[in-house]
Amino acid sequence: MSEGQLGVVLIHGIRSDARVWQPLEKCIAEDTQLDFVRTLPFEYATGLKRLHPLRVFPSIDTAADSLKEYLVTEAGGFDRLMLITHSQGGLVAQRYLARMLADGAAHELVRIRRMVLLACPNNGSELLRSLRQSVLGSRHPQEKDLRPISDQVTGTLRTVLRDVVNATGLSERTCPIDIKVYAGESDGVVPAASAQSVFPHSAVLPGDHSGILKVKTARHRTFTTLRRLMLTVPEAVPDAVSEAAPEAAPAGEARPDRPPAPRETGPGSVSNNVSGSTVYGHVIQGGSVRMPGRGDDRHD
Repeated sequence: MSEGQLGVVLIHGIRSDARVWQPLEKCIAEDTQLDFVRTLPFEYATGLKRLHPLRVFPSIDTAADSLKEYLVTEAGGFDRLMLITHSQGGLVAQRYLARMLADGAAHELVRIRRMVLLACPNNGSELLRSLRQSVLGSRHPQEKDLRPISDQVTGTLRTVLRDVVNATGLSERTCPIDIKVYAGESDGVVPAASAQSVFPHSAVLPGDHSGILKVKTARHRTFTTLRRLMLTVPEAVPDAVSEAAPEAAPAGEARPDRPPAPRETGPGSVSNNVSGSTVYGHVIQGGSVRMPGRGDDRHD
């Protein structure tokens, strides 16, 4: 294990590759306070046209499964991970989370302490839809998930919000992960409403769809924001406590959070729930009496 180190997995978008992260990686490498960070650029096949008749572009599901193996192998030595995605890369990462949860493998997500989505088309991208389809083709497996109101993207988003963002604890199908989303303030490809969607922790950064990643200096706000998020990655998953049923108390042993059952008494007597003693006399009410100032102690 790379003890004390943070593995930062970088996931690019459509028509891109790992080289898009080089400016950010350079700023990270030059920052002495980020010497505990190791960048891990993840690549998957994407593009406009097939270069070979026997080659196909993977669907988002296939890219998500490739990410799964990458995290196990290339990122397997890190006990803390942070995922940073751009554009379609955010859909790949979310689909990975949803598929792991559906498989009941949420425990394998515990290493992911934070995820950042930059300009992710959570609600699709309407711009140049007809051009995308004419260039990519309406059957392009990645183009389908970029369409507005994609059923599969909507289902994935619902799962991530319910079982990751709003998860209250760790179980087979839930894992709380801190997810931050950012829109580009001048992004004409993925509008802010789509990038921010319904995520509770959302904001805006300077730049258009590609410019949001052009971190030329350490003063660029995308870098200063990501730097802050890397420096504050949680040491443990929030509320990472099993949701198993509470352990049953041994037979005959009362639970500490329950008052002891009243002792059986004979006819014409009542039990004193304050002292635990039995007082004999005229029966006022069956069971036990309500002592002055202790109205909550009555047992019917």
